[in-house]
Formats: sequence, structure tokens, C-alpha cells
Amino acid sequence: MEKVKNSFFTARNIAVLGVLLAFVIVLQALGLTITLPGGTSMTFVLVPIVVGGMLLGAGAGAFLGLAFGIVTLFDPLTLTLINYVPVTVVLTVLIKGVAAGVVPAMLFSLVSKRNRYAASFVAALSAPVANTGIFFLGCLMMQQALVQSVGTAFWAFMGLIAINFGIEVAINAVLAPAIYAVDNVIEKRFAVKKSAKVQ
Repeated sequence: MEKVKNSFFTARNIAVLGVLLAFVIVLQALGLTITLPGGTSMTFVLVPIVVGGMLLGAGAGAFLGLAFGIVTLFDPLTLTLINYVPVTVVLTVLIKGVAAGVVPAMLFSLVSKRNRYAASFVAALSAPVANTGIFFLGCLMMQQALVQSVGTAFWAFMGLIAINFGIEVAINAVLAPAIYAVDNVIEKRFAVKKSAKVQ
């Protein structure tokens, strides 16, 4: 019986995960419609992924990141890249999505033992580093195929990825205090409910 109580699949966890999953899908779908110069898209989708990892752990972060990756496969830019190097593109997109959920969750877990506020910033800033960093490395792995297909436009594209990375980091840095506040409110609310059940 005790094992069932300690299961991840509690009503609270499933509800929180469901709401965050909906946010991930909607925000990424909306992000695909908001394009920056050069065709890169801007989105706030990393925020619910980070919150999920902070609240529910690396498994939830991985699940939300995978959902983000799956939706990203339908990005016009991703679909274009798939024409040139299909397997590498699909793997890169899915791995970067999962990493954007797992890395912040693990760092938050480590740093929060000392300071939850600092941990929120570390988690928020590590998400774009994992997400865009892996995508950048994936593009470098595909460099030969892409240069043959699009020529020197490849290097302009890499520059746009770097600009997009800067924007993602700035957005997450600005939103980190809000991420901390959301984490705090939810944690306190469920701590109160737990103590009420114990009494």
C-alpha cells in the first residue's frame, strides 16, 4: 500500500502534468506562427517545461520536453531540414526537447538544496542552453549535407540560431522570478493539503 501512495501517478501530479502538457502544445503551436527574421520561431514553451521539471522531477521534464520535440517536428524549418538529413534532424529535435526538460530539472534539484530562488534561475537559464545548444551541435553534424544543399546560407542560418538563443536566454532570465513564484505557490499549496491530510 505504501508503494502506491509514493507513486508518481497521483491525482495531483497527473493534473499538474496535464495542464503543463496543454501549455507546451499550445505555446509551441503558437510559436510556430510567430517567426523571426530568417525563419526561426520564438516561443515561451520552455517555461512550462522548466516548471514541470521543477515541480515533478526529471521524468516529467523529459515527458514535457518530448512533447515539445514532437510538435517541433511540424515546424516549417524542421520540415525543410528533414528533406536533407531526415534521421539526424528527427533525433536532434527530439533529443534537444528531452534535454530541455531533464537538464533544468536535475540542476534545480541539486541547487535547490542550498537556495530555491537561485535554483529557479539556474533551471530557467539551462533550458535554452540545452535546447539550442544541442540543436546547434546537430546542425554542425549536418553541416556537409546542408552546405551542399543551401550553400553559404548555412552560416547565416547558424548566426540566426545564435540570435534566437540570446532571445531565449533573455526571456527565461526575465521570467525566472515568475517561475520561482509559480513553483513556490504550488509547492506551498500542496504542502498545506498534505499536512491537513496527516492531521
